[in-house]
Amino acid sequence: MINLSTLLDYLALSPTCFTEDVVVITGAGRGIGLQTARAFALLGARVILAELSASGKEAEKLILAEGGKAVFIQTDVSNPQDVQRLVEQTHQHFGPATILINNAIVIQESSVLEMPLNVWDQTIAVNLRGTFLTCQAFLPDMLAQQRGTILNMVSTDAMPGLSAYIASKQGITGFSQSLDLEVNPAGVRVVPFAPGMVDTPGIRSVAQGLAPRLGLLAEQFLNLSLHAGYDGLMPAEHAAAAAVYLVAHLADEFHGQVVNGYEVLERAGLLKTPQEQPVTTDLPLNKSTLNMQDLLQELSAILQETDNEFNQLPIFVRPMARQGFNTKSGKSLLEWQRLVGALMGSENSAPANLAAQLQALITYYQEVPQETARFTRDAQVLQQVTDTCQQRITVIKQLANLFS
Repeated sequence: MINLSTLLDYLALSPTCFTEDVVVITGAGRGIGLQTARAFALLGARVILAELSASGKEAEKLILAEGGKAVFIQTDVSNPQDVQRLVEQTHQHFGPATILINNAIVIQESSVLEMPLNVWDQTIAVNLRGTFLTCQAFLPDMLAQQRGTILNMVSTDAMPGLSAYIASKQGITGFSQSLDLEVNPAGVRVVPFAPGMVDTPGIRSVAQGLAPRLGLLAEQFLNLSLHAGYDGLMPAEHAAAAAVYLVAHLADEFHGQVVNGYEVLERAGLLKTPQEQPVTTDLPLNKSTLNMQDLLQELSAILQETDNEFNQLPIFVRPMARQGFNTKSGKSLLEWQRLVGALMGSENSAPANLAAQLQALITYYQEVPQETARFTRDAQVLQQVTDTCQQRITVIKQLANLFS
């Protein structure tokens, strides 16, 4: 069992760092919400546990037994009257809130064709509408004080069988980024926070139905890791530690940006940052002996191999991998393939900035070994990835040299 107090000490978070804060946490009865409430209370905050079920009362008893300050207020975050009552009772118990953690969720596994309308409606109502209602209700106090932090929990980009949940979470991302633009000049920071693949009652509740959609057994799904620092799912206590560290030290940096728990814990020193493998690219180049068409053929093959590699990833990881490629290389794989195909036609001329575009592609492959180290500790796999990337970078660099 993880000792949360020891974990917070390791992150050099002072037991008094939140003594001036009133923290409202929705969905605080179990999982990430419960552990985050405990973490804030251990760091001196006065904590409001906004929870629909009776688990909120048990969370209150636990935090009080640990010497913290907490009050359970039964709340349906999708109900405007409940949310307004939550604000009023927060004032009565502790005063105006300075930190809001929107963590309450509904998550149910179902295909789109099989999903009852009430499942869609309830998921959107609690996850997205609830986030809107609580932000709208607590913002006036934060704006009046000209300080406040809101963490809105978001999730992975896509996953089959969880369309309602993912739609609500992607809605929260856009809502958070838009809200941050509205309120940050007034001293309030809004961060869409993706904790990671965390061991929670919610993820366990959908594992049996979700795993087969991903080509996995339920046991395999519950042992997935998105970081080499974990052999399986991230413990909820670690997600809580990431949340409080983010609020304490990184919210000014990440407001309006999606940040995940792994990155926060790397910054905090709990997880090791994957060491970037050295990539040798400074090979002797001889323009007179290089054949542009041969190099374009090789680049076309590299892009096809990369596409195949993405398709071999677990289904829910593929959108993240492709988005990372798009962002770092400046184009989607399809756009790169079309560009290379056009260049292979003798009558086509190269874009004036092609060398710079190819450099962005080089940068992507330079970072692949480091990113791979987030998912596996297998030294042989990492070496194979590094060697492959070295070969790819050599081809692209030679091609870029022809157009420089």
